[in-house]
Amino acid sequence: MSRHPHNTASETPRGPSLQRNIAYAISARVFMALSQFAILAIIVHMGLPQDVGALTLASAIVTPLFFLTSMGMNEVHTVDDFDRFTRADYVALRFFAGIVAIGLTILVVVFFQGDESRLVQLTAIAFSLVRFFGAQSSLIHGVFQRDERLNFVAVSTIGRGSIGLVVFATTFWLTRNLPLALLCEAVAWFFSYFVVDRALLVRMNAQTQFAQLRQVRARTILALAWWVLPIGVALWMTRASASVPPMVLARYTDLAAVGLFGTLAYVHSALSMAVGPMGTASAARLRKYYREGRARKFSRLTCNLALFAGLIGLCAVAFGWFLGDVALGLVFGDTYRNAELFTIILLGTAVSIIGMQLLTAVTAAQAFNHRLLSSALGLVAAMIAALVLIPSHGVYGAGWAMVVMAVVRLIFALTAFRIVLGKIPQARGDAPSHSIVGA
Repeated sequence: MSRHPHNTASETPRGPSLQRNIAYAISARVFMALSQFAILAIIVHMGLPQDVGALTLASAIVTPLFFLTSMGMNEVHTVDDFDRFTRADYVALRFFAGIVAIGLTILVVVFFQGDESRLVQLTAIAFSLVRFFGAQSSLIHGVFQRDERLNFVAVSTIGRGSIGLVVFATTFWLTRNLPLALLCEAVAWFFSYFVVDRALLVRMNAQTQFAQLRQVRARTILALAWWVLPIGVALWMTRASASVPPMVLARYTDLAAVGLFGTLAYVHSALSMAVGPMGTASAARLRKYYREGRARKFSRLTCNLALFAGLIGLCAVAFGWFLGDVALGLVFGDTYRNAELFTIILLGTAVSIIGMQLLTAVTAAQAFNHRLLSSALGLVAAMIAALVLIPSHGVYGAGWAMVVMAVVRLIFALTAFRIVLGKIPQARGDAPSHSIVGA
């Protein structure tokens, strides 16, 4: 008998099909990626190159900290069988972990030295508040994903992205003050969380009441944190890997060069945001297949996701090679027109998004330590490649460092997936398939 009852929203009507859920998830994340891209474009056109560089460094500092303290709770929540922890435990841990991330951000930026250090410091602190409220919404999305209601994720994401973009654009246009605009965006995200997300939880009868939060025990929160810590460390190392090139680049070049790389490298975040939901929308289904010993279905779904991600990546690389120069000139102007660097970054992104789908399956199997090893090796590869290539090749070295990191992570993600596939409890009539192309 479980210590905690299963806290699900099973009373709600059956949600959309898997195909529609994937479509909802992708459309929502594409919209969010476009809204964040619009913010970047606004900074490029209305602000200074130093503003773009400051945002790039702020993201490199803040995002890994939030990936670490979030500990992948929305992903783990989606595949948790709720035999040890309740939803209230997750909510409490996410809130306190977010506070820790803000504190760590302040601690890190206090010691930051370099060009426009005050601008970078204030931008990082304001950006950490944006990430804090985004992290709270992300956990709620885990609730929706668990019950395969990705239409609710779409409503939440589009609402948050829209209001954040409008508020940021208005504030930056009036003040040309990047930290202030980010602070106002954080307030807008809180408003969206409080109004939109809470209303959707009520519709699912899945809201966590304050009385439930008061019953959460510190020992339980610590046990949950310890259980999901490998995923948190893995996500931190994954995001830290992407932060290594701009951080090393800042050491050997100026803030404007960092801004150039950060602007073009946003395509990595955008494509990851767009393709990642294919895995998150399928996580609950993958967990079900794993738990029921349906190895063939587990393998087929994972491989279909990886193949589709690879097709998207191939199209992206082709776009960068043939149309990158024209597209960058139209969107950002001549200062950021560098199709060669853009294509290199897209190549690394194409490899990375394939590995993301394999790691989703590893998470669904709750093989957290395998994912940790894959991310650790990717971080080591990124550090070595950045330190070797950037001093002599500048921004191009930073781009190739991303490619090296992605290839290493893909190799070990594939290895972890094959290990997990071989350990699925065999169900009658469904022998496991050990081929990466599925049955």
